[in-house]
Amino acid sequence: MNAVTGVSIELVPVDRLRHIEGFSRRRVEWLVRKIEAEAIWNKPVALDTEHDLVLDGQHRMEAARLLGLLRIPAVRYAYERVEVWSLRPNHVFDWRLVTKRALAGQPYPYKTVKHAFPAGGLPACAYPIAALR
Repeated sequence: MNAVTGVSIELVPVDRLRHIEGFSRRRVEWLVRKIEAEAIWNKPVALDTEHDLVLDGQHRMEAARLLGLLRIPAVRYAYERVEVWSLRPNHVFDWRLVTKRALAGQPYPYKTVKHAFPAGGLPACAYPIAALR
């Protein structure tokens, strides 16, 4: 556990992660190049505690897949305790509906779901990419 933020980072299998919203292929490609150049994974994804839903980090998840990583750093949150809202005026939901859609394989469109995480958000990290393969 990080003594400053009080947040624990764990390594989770990439093949268990699920999207809650879409992503930009272009951004994923950029992120892959950045991660390869730095050879460091510097930000965990945010997951719910029950279903391995990616609350924050859709692009990081896809970059990990393209890089062939087996696991990546993650921070888990009880979804019912995370503030969630829509960035689009025509979408109204709560954490239950986001979960239901994700589990049904119907993620929201890119840039729809927004979260405010407790304890100041996601901490930085520094995992060598080689350790995640």
